[in-house]
Amino acid sequence: MANIKHVGQFKSSGRRCIVVFREVPDQIDHCLVVDTDALADWMHDDMINAVESPGAQEAGNFYEYCQRTMFTDGSNMLQSLHSKGLLIKQPITNITMTPNGTVSIGLDELNKMISEQTSGKPSVAPPVDPADLTMAGKGTNPTPNTVAEPQAPVAGQKPIDDTSMAQGLLNQAISFENEAKALREQAFEMSPELKPKRGRPSKTKV
Repeated sequence: MANIKHVGQFKSSGRRCIVVFREVPDQIDHCLVVDTDALADWMHDDMINAVESPGAQEAGNFYEYCQRTMFTDGSNMLQSLHSKGLLIKQPITNITMTPNGTVSIGLDELNKMISEQTSGKPSVAPPVDPADLTMAGKGTNPTPNTVAEPQAPVAGQKPIDDTSMAQGLLNQAISFENEAKALREQAFEMSPELKPKRGRPSKTKV
């Protein structure tokens, strides 16, 4: 069974989550996570597809990938999670990482291991002020009774239509294509013999 990075659950409730920031700058005993069990279906699917993508699995923190990909509604994933108040600040001692169905490790233990391997180098360089990445009610443990249900559209706000979703998919496809191109070029640099040779195919004799 393949290991999947950035996924875990709350120790206090068992609810599943994605760890966006393993550490909060200046508060390395806290992290920022998304309670995937509380998301709308389309957003949940987008998050799972994103976290399982090659780009996310190569990243040390999910935010590194999250800040350059899109939801299917065309919005930036990290900015949207932030603006909707879906980034939840939690003690790292309350998060268990679950890379597969049989292995689990506390986020505090994982962060300690990574810190030792990187000589204590900070794991996070967030694109926005860390103080702005916490939601109201920070420090509370999300449970079925305390997690807010997905909010109804604000008055005057247009619902997500097929055109918006299609544009979001196109934006995401372009992002994946650019990422695939970069990975392909990196592979060719490592093993030039794998690069397809240009030229006309030889004519087949009749």
